[in-house]
Amino acid sequence: MIKCLLTASSVFIATVLSGGCSSDPTKGWSNQSIFTSQVKTVAVPIAKNTTQYRQMGFLLTDAVIKEIESRTPWKVTYTSRADTVLNMTINDVQLQTISLSDLTGLNEEVVVSLNIDFNWDDLETNQTIFARQGFSAGGLFVASNPSGETIQVGEFQVIQQMAVDIVDEMAASW
Repeated sequence: MIKCLLTASSVFIATVLSGGCSSDPTKGWSNQSIFTSQVKTVAVPIAKNTTQYRQMGFLLTDAVIKEIESRTPWKVTYTSRADTVLNMTINDVQLQTISLSDLTGLNEEVVVSLNIDFNWDDLETNQTIFARQGFSAGGLFVASNPSGETIQVGEFQVIQQMAVDIVDEMAASW
């Protein structure tokens, strides 16, 4: 009897709470998707890279594709089959020292900063959905002992953060 009463009250509460949701996700709590249904496919060409860090374009493209595939209803495909295209250009990669060792004077903590431009274009209408200039992110690595992390740790962190931020911007553009 108590179990039945708890189940009935749970269903009632869920019904009442969902009734308070907006049908538009831009106007408060909603049970609708934050991603537009107008887009089904996205092409993501390899990011142009104007820096000396050759692998960053490939790493960023791979991370963005994985974020789109895992977090959105959109599928990544070739430009010839896509509804939209996401073009990215890496403008700058910098290493910034955060702290130095008191004993050796060498870097302890270093941030890898990444600065990019990107634009998302609708291929059917030839309109730009949105564009961002000077979009940046950072990834920290600890170069000193005992950690002794390599620069690749910082590069991986900044690439992953940038990919998450780009997909967040794609969701927010609607």
